[in-house]
Amino acid sequence: MSVIDGVSGRPAEGVEVSVLGRPAGEPGRRLHGFTDPDGNFTYSSETPKIPGGGGCYDVELDVDAYYTSQGIVAGYKKVSIVVRIDGTEPDYRVGTFITPFTHATWSLR
Repeated sequence: MSVIDGVSGRPAEGVEVSVLGRPAGEPGRRLHGFTDPDGNFTYSSETPKIPGGGGCYDVELDVDAYYTSQGIVAGYKKVSIVVRIDGTEPDYRVGTFITPFTHATWSLR
């Protein structure tokens, strides 16, 4: 997950990201963390991976907390994205461009 701040035009560091995985009918498992200085939230060796590979994943960004920390009142509390992963690729990238009142999302495989 990569997050770009549309107000500053720079990577959004410190956005809380939550991922709920529901691969192939298994019980959901939630991971969360914060974007790094490059605006990226990635799995690290210390982060447990969501099992299964393919399936649907709910990705949630806490836009309100991020902009509140900058003294800006956001129109959105959270941005939620549901992503389908088919499990055939070793890496997936989802990007989001956020502002206090709009967002856009893209995906690369």
